Amino acid sequence: MISVERIKPSSPTPHHLRTYNISLLDQLMPCAYVTLVLYFFSDGDDNGNRVQHLKESLSQTLVTFYPFAGVIRDALSADCNDQGLPLYVIKVNAQMRDFLQNPNVELINKFFPGEYGECGRDKLPGPGDSTMLIQLNCFECGGISTSIVFCHSIADLVSISTFLRCWASYARGLEFDHVSPLICAAQSSFPQKPSLPETLVPFNNILKYSSPAKFVTRRYIFDASVLSILKAQLVSSSTGATPSRVDVVTAVIWKCFMEAVAEESAGKDPKPYVMAHAVNMRRRAAPPFLEDSFGNFVWTPVVVCNNPQEKKLTELVWEVKKGVANIDGKFVRRLGSDGLFEFLEGLRKEMPQQAKLLGITSWSNMGLCEVDFGWGKPVWLSGSVADNSESETVGNGNFVTLIDTSDGGIEACAIFDHKYVAEFEKNDHIRKYARVNPSVI
Repeated sequence: MISVERIKPSSPTPHHLRTYNISLLDQLMPCAYVTLVLYFFSDGDDNGNRVQHLKESLSQTLVTFYPFAGVIRDALSADCNDQGLPLYVIKVNAQMRDFLQNPNVELINKFFPGEYGECGRDKLPGPGDSTMLIQLNCFECGGISTSIVFCHSIADLVSISTFLRCWASYARGLEFDHVSPLICAAQSSFPQKPSLPETLVPFNNILKYSSPAKFVTRRYIFDASVLSILKAQLVSSSTGATPSRVDVVTAVIWKCFMEAVAEESAGKDPKPYVMAHAVNMRRRAAPPFLEDSFGNFVWTPVVVCNNPQEKKLTELVWEVKKGVANIDGKFVRRLGSDGLFEFLEGLRKEMPQQAKLLGITSWSNMGLCEVDFGWGKPVWLSGSVADNSESETVGNGNFVTLIDTSDGGIEACAIFDHKYVAEFEKNDHIRKYARVNPSVI
């Protein structure tokens, strides 16, 4: 480690903003840390100057994004008394190009900040913990990977993208280019409900399907040319509509996952399959919320399948799309209605008692690939990966993150129960359409 310090806002946070109350939508998110790493090439040995420049521009950014310079007070609020954002600077004795040519994904967790990294990716934030931590990993070649750890009950990834692009604009000296977020947008539209029962929090009802296992991380690349072919093959016969890249990859992965589980579980009592797909509600509300609205504007609809082997990919992709399309203006309005508890109870009762879960989230089209601190856009993005452990954990297993690639394709970073991986990768759809664990560059 080179250094660790708390970066404070360059101007004090006003007293009337020093308590940040989360919104109802924040309450509905898991109180957990979420991780993101951006990898930047940069030749030369002036990392010291770059790091200092990043510290100064981060301090400017925290004036606007003051909740990230605070700590968690309790389940419903954060103290924004300018305690400062923990920033770790680490020297990596390796060339970034060597790492990206043959990425050992098990090393990614080492890029995360101290108090998070020391406790592992299952650390849960509690009172007194930072709402965000950052680590700058400085490679011998001058490249830097910037890792972000943030509390999900404070913000979603769209908010993090806005934060990063604002920070990058300050780093480039472009004050006019930075986006000022609507910090109180979620609170004003969806005020918190302290009496909300834990049994009605949707994520709690989804996580009941999780079970301990030994998890491994695998990467599957769906190139742009492949996705174009798949999209053409999966056009709706009734409407002529074309599925999106994310729809297509989601359907392929879910189908192959279900078939792998069914093969491994042959002879056992069959369970329904549930796919939970995180959706950004900003664009789906009527009228829509602005993209720079801060906080959580996320819902995770579920799609249920009872007969994966009988379900054609053409059918599955449109069931996935329908599940996402149900999150519309009417749905968003019901979240802000007086009958919220009854609405959530109705959704809870629709969930199967037992099921095999696959979670999917998409980072596509969020602007993360546009972040530029002055030495170019990121060459790769990654999140947390499975711990390299022989012991069984619950964690975030059977979970897939979809990330844009530079050619317009999609990388699916999957954390799977190890016993499903062999069957999953033998599936004809994976063998035909995906590249497994390739070089990043």
